[in-house]
Amino acid sequence: MAGGPVLELVDVVKSYPGVQALRAVSLDLHAGEVHALVGENGAGKSTIVKILGGVIRPDGGFVRLAGVETALAGPLRARQAGIAVIHQELSLLPEMSIAQNLVLGREELVGRFGLISPSKRRRVARDMLARLGLTYDPNRLVGTLPVSEQQLIEIARALSENAKVILMDEPTAA
Repeated sequence: MAGGPVLELVDVVKSYPGVQALRAVSLDLHAGEVHALVGENGAGKSTIVKILGGVIRPDGGFVRLAGVETALAGPLRARQAGIAVIHQELSLLPEMSIAQNLVLGREELVGRFGLISPSKRRRVARDMLARLGLTYDPNRLVGTLPVSEQQLIEIARALSENAKVILMDEPTAA
């Protein structure tokens, strides 16, 4: 589906006890576009991000990826589908290095004995950081970075997963 939306929300509905969070929300995202969801507290912005990230399921409507209707049954499925979410509460481990955080969960990098060699981990991390023009020492502990710079590490990780869509939930809250 050349030129079509990478991701679509079609008539998505979500309710919680006593609250209608989303009412027939539709949204198209095309490659190369940047969007901002703007609204008051309780407008449903985070609910949309959670649905697209596979954290919650809509009560109605559906999600299409590259023209194919899909159920994002969990965050892993969403990541496998090319959707990366950077949540308001960052998911980095502050006691670990930048390199360790960037390769965490990347089974394709694991060697013969179930480990990633430190030199390979640093090399892969440098490559990921370079895509954003970042020159951090891969051995630096993430917890020593300001929160705004930790977000850059999260973005580098999302880009390294070749995400088709990157969602940031309240990036300025940090």
